[in-house]
Amino acid sequence: MSRYILIFLALPLFEWSTLLAQEVNTRNYVVGTYDATINEARIAEVRAWRYWLKNRVRLGERGHYLAITAATLMPGDIVEVLWHNMINTQTGAGFLLPSAWNPGRMHCVMIYDTQSARFATDHGFIVIETPHRGTLARFGDYIALYIDTGSFW
Repeated sequence: MSRYILIFLALPLFEWSTLLAQEVNTRNYVVGTYDATINEARIAEVRAWRYWLKNRVRLGERGHYLAITAATLMPGDIVEVLWHNMINTQTGAGFLLPSAWNPGRMHCVMIYDTQSARFATDHGFIVIETPHRGTLARFGDYIALYIDTGSFW
């Protein structure tokens, strides 16, 4: 009987490390650059700042860069120059399927630097396929925590 109790108590120790481990998705989610409007960028910056204020203790060092969705793009917003990038991208290959042309599938993601309390770059990144909310992923030269629009947490 005591052996079963010991096994039952030891089992969470093996699971605990996988729960605390944060895996970084090293695929580059960026297809190209995109300039969000001034209003879209301002709203995204305020949302990222509020998210950081609310979650900075929980995130700690993981939250140095936050990736936030600043705008939703329509397929007509993409210029022909980016088609070569879209075909050869590491993510978003499903964009070539007809179902991917639904409005709201492409996003402009901007990288918020929590240490300087402003965006790391003036430009946003075109992203077709987004990582799961709350995970670390690569956006160009940045490894950032993806927070989607930042308004749900």
